[in-house]
Amino acid sequence: MTISILDMPSYTYAVKAQRLLRSRGYPCRIRRREKSSDRGCGYSVHITGSSESPARLLESYNIPYSVISGGGEGDDQL
Repeated sequence: MTISILDMPSYTYAVKAQRLLRSRGYPCRIRRREKSSDRGCGYSVHITGSSESPARLLESYNIPYSVISGGGEGDDQL
């Protein structure tokens, strides 16, 4: 299974992204990362499949994110 990971700047943005993506039919979930990174708060959105279309959707709604993993094989490992 291919998983794309988007690092979010805050938990609030992670929830907004999850709600928007689910409403458009993209299966996703919020995960707490073990350690906060420089790019985010420690929360990420995991999307089943490629992140290309979901990323464009988030950009159109001005929801900031950083791509950690763009959806290759084995990307479901943290």
